[in-house]
Amino acid sequence: MFKSLLIAMSLTIFSLGAQAHTQASDKVAIEAAVNDYFQGQGEASKERLFRGFAADHATMVGVVKDDAGKDVIKSWKDMTSVLNKWASNKKPAGGNLDGEILSLDVVDDRLAVVLFRSTTRFYDALTLAKVNGDWKIIGKSYILQ
Repeated sequence: MFKSLLIAMSLTIFSLGAQAHTQASDKVAIEAAVNDYFQGQGEASKERLFRGFAADHATMVGVVKDDAGKDVIKSWKDMTSVLNKWASNKKPAGGNLDGEILSLDVVDDRLAVVLFRSTTRFYDALTLAKVNGDWKIIGKSYILQ
């Protein structure tokens, strides 16, 4: 009986260790996708932007000011055109932009929600999905600071 209990405990510890490793590697991959998006925008890097987003399927919604200065909600259903526009910026802000992940939550090892703050420009709520082993941004909601 003691031997069975010892084996069961060992398997549980091994399973928890493997799960912690998977979660750590997922966290690194999620952070990399967010970094590719954020720094890719600053560098006007098409490669980085498209590496971070599932462009063909991702959407973006933001609260922006209209011409009268009133808050309005605007949405983009085609991130491919948005990413191409960001990548064609003739005067990008440059690399090493100042931003930080405020929180990162993973659900079922396949869905993540990241709250991100650009120091001086915006707050993002990013939704990422793990598809075929790769983490991609599938949704971006933001407000301007």
